[in-house]
Amino acid sequence: MAQVTLKDVARAAGVHFTTVSLALRNSPSIPESTRERIRKIADRMGYVANPIYAALTRRRQRSGGVVRPPRLAYLVNRPPELGYRQLPHHPLILKGARRQATALGYELEVLFVDELHYTSEKLAAHLKKEDINGFIIAGFEPGLSGLMLDWSQFSIVKIDSLHREPAVSLVTNDQERILRMVFQKLRGLGYRKIGLAVGRADDACTNRRYTGGWLIEQVRLDPAERVPPLLFPYNPKREDVVQLLRRWGEMHKIDAVISTWNTIDEVLRAAGFSVPDEVAAACLCLGEQDTGVSGAVANLEVVGAQAVSVLAQQIRAGKKGVSQFPTTTLIPGEWRDGNTTPPKHSEQYAEVEA
Repeated sequence: MAQVTLKDVARAAGVHFTTVSLALRNSPSIPESTRERIRKIADRMGYVANPIYAALTRRRQRSGGVVRPPRLAYLVNRPPELGYRQLPHHPLILKGARRQATALGYELEVLFVDELHYTSEKLAAHLKKEDINGFIIAGFEPGLSGLMLDWSQFSIVKIDSLHREPAVSLVTNDQERILRMVFQKLRGLGYRKIGLAVGRADDACTNRRYTGGWLIEQVRLDPAERVPPLLFPYNPKREDVVQLLRRWGEMHKIDAVISTWNTIDEVLRAAGFSVPDEVAAACLCLGEQDTGVSGAVANLEVVGAQAVSVLAQQIRAGKKGVSQFPTTTLIPGEWRDGNTTPPKHSEQYAEVEA
């Protein structure tokens, strides 16, 4: 069904569409009785104001006619002071989101949700002041600041952040399928004692998709080849990671490690393992700039771009708040050979469809 426009309401009310626009903005230039009649007609017809047009109008009024593009917010809860820019996946997702926002005619503003930058209260005030009616909750991490807003006022999309409210549309890389693809690739290369080493935070914010995919693959193995996953604590120190990795690797006699870290080969070497001669290494979320390490290119720029596209669609449709049936968009990855997973022997592993 076509969306009701200002001109549709104007025809039904027998007035010019500019009169409808003024009436719906409660302009005193239109008599109160006319305003009320037009509002009732608009309500009866199911008219919903175009939020992009409304935001542009307010910006034009405030800036004396100089119009800035409508703005979207990109929210993260790891501030620069805690290493936001040092985590390799954040810049890649943000790069794709910025590019798509520009292509669709939006500005994208990155806002850090924490006590030093934007608390929920300060954020709500900022979004209102800047006429921002849509935002992306981008990779919120467990153990860091949360977010509490009146969700009904905004169009919202999540990237990961599945451990946090609200339940809204999600865009993410397909962690479960990517993990299973990498595992099966290593099996095909001849590795048999393959271990998964990821952070609890990474697993939690993806709703256990990494360990879920891992368990699916583990149940198909001979018990002698099964390796329990190593889950690093929240915000671990490097020396703790190295120690845990060393003990776990030696205990289970691993010959390959799968991790979300694009420096997993360096960490394994720090733990005393020779890579790839003793232990192979594969990463689950390589970027295009990552060379040398084998693993999956997770197409994180595509994740960011798709999140903006879904958000823009919601804004155009006037959809706000929590949906009864939120959508999920899973972005696939693909294997890329590196120098950290040489073939071990010719025995092949029979792959099955995920």
